[in-house]
Amino acid sequence: METKKCFKCGVVKPLSEFYKHPRMEDGHLNKCKECTKKDAKTRYNILSTDKNWLEKERVRNREKFKRLGYKDKFKRIRKICPLESNISRRLRNRGYDTKGKEAHHWNYNLPYSIFLLSRKAHRCIHQFINVNYLDKYCYTMDGKKIDTVEKAISVFSSILKSNGINEELKVLNISL
Repeated sequence: METKKCFKCGVVKPLSEFYKHPRMEDGHLNKCKECTKKDAKTRYNILSTDKNWLEKERVRNREKFKRLGYKDKFKRIRKICPLESNISRRLRNRGYDTKGKEAHHWNYNLPYSIFLLSRKAHRCIHQFINVNYLDKYCYTMDGKKIDTVEKAISVFSSILKSNGINEELKVLNISL
């Protein structure tokens, strides 16, 4: 097995721990995947404070959304979870300020029990959980079912805290 030394952390690792890059002599970056991910996260955290950059990213991602056909995926999910589609409208009708916020369902079996989060916090949480649309529950990456509000608050708080996001989690029940 071939190995390579990361110029960033200095650790010798197998080539599988380096991203492929056609312009490098050995076909792999000189920075390991772990260091590359850390650098990308740091760059994102710095750039995400710039409103112009955020707007450009939103435009770029809207184009990507259309180009890659994600609309069809959401149509399928809407058939499975039809009650969740008008949550933002329901929140606004009840006087909640939803500008710059997103509704996060901790349990799709309870469609009107949600967290109102910043886009950044919502994105962060979804990086570290999986949603099973068959049983309509969220799961941690290690497969633990999030089936109570207490578990949801605990798991989501630790995710946000470990990613440097200090946001209060409050459950909203907006049933009929």
